[in-house]
Amino acid sequence: MNDEWLRFDAATNPYGPSPQVREAMAAFAHSGDFSRYSDEERAESLRADLAAHWGLSPDHFIVYNGSGEAVVWLFLARLLLEQQRLLIPSPSYERFVALGQRCAAEVISVPLHEEDFALVPERFIEAGRQSGARVLLLSSPNNPTGNLLCGDAELAHLLDELPDCLCIVDEAYADYAGHSYVSWVQERENLVVLRTFSKAYGMAGLRIGYAVGPKPVISALDQMQVPWAVNALSLVAAQAALADQGYLQEVVAQIRSDCQALYEGLDKRPWLRAYPSAANFFWVRCEGIEPERLRTGLEERQIRVRWRQDAPGFVRLTSLRPQDNEYLLAALDEIEQSD
Repeated sequence: MNDEWLRFDAATNPYGPSPQVREAMAAFAHSGDFSRYSDEERAESLRADLAAHWGLSPDHFIVYNGSGEAVVWLFLARLLLEQQRLLIPSPSYERFVALGQRCAAEVISVPLHEEDFALVPERFIEAGRQSGARVLLLSSPNNPTGNLLCGDAELAHLLDELPDCLCIVDEAYADYAGHSYVSWVQERENLVVLRTFSKAYGMAGLRIGYAVGPKPVISALDQMQVPWAVNALSLVAAQAALADQGYLQEVVAQIRSDCQALYEGLDKRPWLRAYPSAANFFWVRCEGIEPERLRTGLEERQIRVRWRQDAPGFVRLTSLRPQDNEYLLAALDEIEQSD
């Protein structure tokens, strides 16, 4: 090991972006004019590429500096300005919860199923009706639990029963799951789907993502967005990444294979319980080891993992490259066997 930490906490793609992304960025860096603002034509070109990729029209799309920025603008428009309430599962991505607490009149956390962390539609419907919440934010696969929160029938039921509630589905990890609700925005007026180039596309440092939604919602967001909002280099990279679907399929297949091997390794350690995941990370319960002992042991071995204050006894582990996963498993054994 060297002086660098192994980042099992970040949930990013350890293999990086397509070589075509690097080539496109290098070409732009060599010939592009960095003194000029990013032109609108390039942003519109990416919207057109996204539309072709998903089989929708470009006015269903808006591009942001990461899908997290899309959440910010949606929360500002629907929660802060209108002082409305937010429904969100528990557990969910903690930064979404924190942002909701700053923007919403009230954040209503709805527990997921106690055994498998599945979404229980009737819980959300009841909470939505009682509170009059106007925004529901779901992540599927869910962060931190990794599972697909619900099936098509359950989501359709939610949308039908809460027609005045805008449902935002964050699909940051959906490329690993092979399932998306993007096509639904043509028929559903209360659904917005968020996608990102940060995870499976391996471009977290470039900060680019997008929202897909009904035309009236996207038009309203478009009017709020400042001109030249997304930098030219990220737009170039995103277009190159989107064009190389072959690389995406290869890297997703590799990461799924790595995840399966890591899951099998974790499953052999009876003092840990890893839950099945459709993402590139696992939600793990410490069942036969003190969490603080595990935390200290991992830090001594320069391993970073994701702990949650609101979920004592649980840890989220990202799958990295095979050799790194093996190092993690060996480190876990050393810690468990130490006095």
